[in-house]
Parts: sequence; structure tokens; C-alpha cells
Amino acid sequence: MIHFIPQTLKYKLFLTFLLVILLPILILNMTHVQKFETLMKEQVSSQNLEQMTTITSSLGNLLGVAEKTFTLIEQDSFVTAILKHPEVGITYPSIQQKVKIEEKFNAINNSVFIANSYVYYTVLDLEEHVYTSYGPSRILSYSGIAAIPRMQEAFQGKPQSKWQLEEGGLNSDFGIQPSLLTMYKALRDENNRIYAVVRMGVDYQSWLRSAIPSPVNEELYVLASSEGEIYARSSTSTTTVLPNPLNTVDWEPIGSQVENDHIVSYSKIPGLNWYLIKSIPTKYLFHKVNQLQQSYFLTTLLIAVLFIVMTFLISTTITRPLQLLQRKMSDVVKRNLKIQLPEESYKGEILTFVQAFNNMVRDVESLLNRLKEEERNKEAMRFQMLLSQMNPHFLLNTLNTVKWLAIEIGNKQIPEVCESLGKLLEAGMRLDVDLIHLEHEIELAQRYISIQQLRYDREFHVDITFDPELRFALVPKLSLQPLIENSIYHGFSKMDRSGRIEIRVHKEENELVIEVEDNGVGLEQANTSTAAGHGIALKNLEERLTLLFRKQGKISVESVQSGTLVRIRTLFLLSTPYVKGDGLHVDGSLGRG
Repeated sequence: MIHFIPQTLKYKLFLTFLLVILLPILILNMTHVQKFETLMKEQVSSQNLEQMTTITSSLGNLLGVAEKTFTLIEQDSFVTAILKHPEVGITYPSIQQKVKIEEKFNAINNSVFIANSYVYYTVLDLEEHVYTSYGPSRILSYSGIAAIPRMQEAFQGKPQSKWQLEEGGLNSDFGIQPSLLTMYKALRDENNRIYAVVRMGVDYQSWLRSAIPSPVNEELYVLASSEGEIYARSSTSTTTVLPNPLNTVDWEPIGSQVENDHIVSYSKIPGLNWYLIKSIPTKYLFHKVNQLQQSYFLTTLLIAVLFIVMTFLISTTITRPLQLLQRKMSDVVKRNLKIQLPEESYKGEILTFVQAFNNMVRDVESLLNRLKEEERNKEAMRFQMLLSQMNPHFLLNTLNTVKWLAIEIGNKQIPEVCESLGKLLEAGMRLDVDLIHLEHEIELAQRYISIQQLRYDREFHVDITFDPELRFALVPKLSLQPLIENSIYHGFSKMDRSGRIEIRVHKEENELVIEVEDNGVGLEQANTSTAAGHGIALKNLEERLTLLFRKQGKISVESVQSGTLVRIRTLFLLSTPYVKGDGLHVDGSLGRG
């Protein structure tokens, strides 16, 4: 592969252009076109499904309303009177009675369906009378209609609650229809005896032709059963053809798919085991897309040729002066960047390179000098840090010496004070730790309290209460000590009674609340200097809370009936120490708050 890689900059630029610019553009172009076609198919399918859902819902509503009109016929007193007592007209009902019943049918159609109705009624009574809401294409035979199996079942009182396909022959606005969707309902009197049967027929083919929009781009709408048999179609065009029967075995109630260069969308009709299907040839959808794609490819090819020519021109213009500059830069490298190139000897773009190179040399020299200075400063700072670490260690060693001297002379208080002070110093020296367990913080507070009680001859006492389950909650290090110190120095300084400090820790939802309350003189009676010192300690603690917990760390000070209450709120964090064999390395409540 190395032998096929160009060695000169000119041809490297050319190869780079082909691989990095031209080839990705072509790949992106093909990918975008494919994505655009997919997106267009999805959009067309979505629009088709939305449109077909509306159309199928209208047919479902039509069937539902048609079924409900049976109640209107059953409740009409004039119609039921004629059907219950057909003997008024002797052998046949009078013309007036027939006209009245037909007017009732028209009134139902006009009141319920508003626009063109595709529902037709045929009523048979027990005296061989036939009433219709339409003009039949042939003379209706009572015996012929009564011999229909479903009509016989209706007269026998067998329930029929489904629409079924049935041969028909009626004059509608669209001609004589070969078949209808029909349902039979029996009319019963107050004694539950059947006195007539209503046959409701829906002209679904006329409905289909009027419900769909004007077909464009060879669109085809068909009505088909769940077995795939086609019952009606919107067009007789031979361009768009669907097999009959269709393969509808795996169809969902609604969906879309691509078959034989056609987008086929379908929606199941409510109340029927039928599908409304729409088929659109993809060649009509993507005709303009293909033209745009060809135009885009030609444009891309033309731009690629122009870029190739420009690449050779630019590479030649760049490489020639660069070769000259390379020789000059080699001389500079040999002299360890101690010299600069003469800017007056160059012009044009090379002058810009020369000026940039000279600036680079000056910047490198300045950077080297700055690095040397920083190294010297770092060494000095490290030396000072080592010295600062020696002082606390010296103080701890001194406290330890005093402790053992006091033990030798039999003093019991001094060793306790030394040990407590040593613990506080060790905690302050741990600069890498900001949060400690609550039980450790309370231990440090007790160390500080023991020192102050010794100093003030136990003129105050401290009560600490907290839930043992909170002992591993994380709190800011040395957060209790300044609050206790404020209570001792500022709260009890002007008191003639025994001081009391209460430290309470509890959990509220996802917060840890620490309260320090004393029975001192309170905030209002503190003098100016005392209040200033009190504020500095609280200000420092507030800044620490902000650094550690952001807005979830707060401190508040308020006067109570007999002193001052300081309340700290922080985010509740639980860090249970790992014990080998527990099974859990991290407590499940950590961070749950």
C-alpha cells in the first residue's frame, strides 16, 4: 500500500481531495436521497393512513346510524299502525298508505343523514305487503323476498346483529347496484309477537365513489374482505392493478407497506371485517425526485472536475515557495533557532510564512524563559510548603512531650487537654478531606468542649442528640467547633447563670439539619466587637457550605426566647464504611437523601 501513496505534496493534495471531499460528497448524496425517499414514503403512508382512517370512520358511522334508524321506524306510530293492521287496505295497502310510509322513510333519511343517503329500506308484513324507500328496478315479489334465508330467520325471531353482503337490485343515484350491505330487524308488538321485518341495505359502492377524493397519480381505492376478496373499486384504470384476492393474512387493523413498486395503505372498517385499501405507484411519487437526483449528480460531477483543476493549480502555487522556505528553515534549525529569516528578501504569501516563522521563534524563546522562571518559583513554593508542614508537626510533638511530662508528675487534666488539642490540630492539617462522618465531627466537638469546660471550670454544659442511624452522614469538617465557640465567647460572656448548649441533628426529606442552640444573651444584647467576631465565624462557615454544596448548603441565625439558634442545612449524604463480608460495598441510601 505504501507504493500507491503519492510522495509529493501536489499528488497528496489531489488524493486527499478525492478521498476526503469528493468521495464523502457522493456517499452523502446517495444516503440523503435514500433517506429522502424513505421519509417521503413514510410521509405519504402517514397521510394515507390518516385520510383512510377518516373515510373508514365515516362508513362505520354510516352503518351505525343506519342501524339506529330501526328504532325510529319501530317508534313511529303511523308506520306501526299500518304494519300491525294491514287489513285496512283489504288485499293490498291503499296508495295513500304506501305513499305515507315512503314519506316516513324519506323523512328519516333527510333528518338523520342530512346529505345523500345510501341507506334503503324494505319492509315486509304478515299479509304479503312490501314497502320500500326506493324505486325498484323490477317488480318486487313478496314470496321471492320472503324466501331469502335471512328474511325467514328474521320472521322466526332469530337475532341478526351483523352486516352481511347480499345481492341487490335497486335504482340509486349511481345506477343499479349488484350488491348491498344488509341487516334484518324484526318489529314486535306489545306482546312480543313479530308483525313485520325491516331489511336495511347500504349502497357501499356508491358511498365509496363519493367518499374518496378525486383520484390523482393513478391512485386506486378498493374495498376488500379480510380474506382479500375485492368487493368494490374506485377506478377501472389498468395502470394500477391489485391482485384479487389480496394477501391479507398478516395485516394489522391499520398499516402500510410497499409491494411491487406500489405503496399500499389499508385500514379496517369498524363494524365490518373489511379493509379500505389505497394503492399508489411509486413512480409517480418519485418522478420529480429522480429528476432532482440526476440534476444533483451532474452538478456534483461538474464541481468535482473544477475542484480537481483548482487543486492542481493551488498545490503547484503552494509547493514551489514551500520548497524554498524548507531550505531556509533547515539552516535555522542547524543554528538552534538563534537566528531569524530576513523578511525583506521575501514577498507575497511567502512573506507571511516568514513573518509567522520569526514570530514563532520569538515566542518559543519567550516561552522557554517563562518556563525556567516558573520552575524556579515552583521550587521556592515547595520549599515553603515543606517548612509550613514542619511547624504543625513540631507543635504536635511538643504537645505529646507535655502530655508525657504531665503524666510523670501525676497531673490528669493536662494530658486530656493535650490529647484533645492534638486531635483538633490533626483534623485541621488534613487539607485533602472536606467532609467527614457525623460521629467523627461530634467527637471533635466533644474534644473542643472538654478543653473549654476545663478553662471555664465547667460553667456550662452541652447536650448532643442525634439518631444513631445518622452517624455515617457526611458533614463539613470542623463545622460545629466555631458555633460552640460563638456560644461560649459571645453568648455566655455577660451571663451570671450557668450556660447550656444543645446540639441537635436530624433528617428532613433529603436534607441534613444541624441545630446549635444556647441560652446566652442573644443577638440583640451582644456588643459591637462581639457581634463582629460572631459574624466572621459564621461568614467563613457559610462560604465553606457554598463551596461544598452550592445552593443546597445554607446557614441561618435567629434569636429564640432564651438565647440564639444557629441552623445548618446541607444535602443528606450517607457514606457507610465498607466492612468485608457485608455483601454491599456501597450503602444503597448514598445520595438518595
